Amino acid sequence: METLRFKEYEFTLENKGQFSSLYFNKQLKLAICIADEEYIPIDNFKEMFLCISTLIEKFEIKHLIFDKQKLKTFHQPSMEWYFAVWKPDIKNKGLFNHYKILPKLDWFIKAVEAGKYEIFKKFSKDIMNGINISYVNSVEDAIEDIVLVKH
Repeated sequence: METLRFKEYEFTLENKGQFSSLYFNKQLKLAICIADEEYIPIDNFKEMFLCISTLIEKFEIKHLIFDKQKLKTFHQPSMEWYFAVWKPDIKNKGLFNHYKILPKLDWFIKAVEAGKYEIFKKFSKDIMNGINISYVNSVEDAIEDIVLVKH
């Protein structure tokens, strides 16, 4: 069984897709979705996040890290589905805390902000009520925040 280690925590591979990987740590109640390629087609994107929806029925997940560092393509329809469809659904299953690690590309960061603006204009900011989003520089930074909040 494939694992990853961050700090002193071991994460088990729960799903390996063609474009992304999903890991989980039961102790932290933390799932990590890692973009493994520069682009994730929308069907593969949805498939990975629907795997998280299934995983939350098996394990209690309170935190999710989405590591997008390898992405070089911003895709608005994927982001819209993620914010307007998937996040409200997953919130109802108890997952409120989302950590994002963005690529170190200024244009990508600006595209995310513009994309969120368009989504909130179309659906209103209310779709984010009860969801915490934090932007961090690394998985380790997110874990540190999770551990601090837990104590």
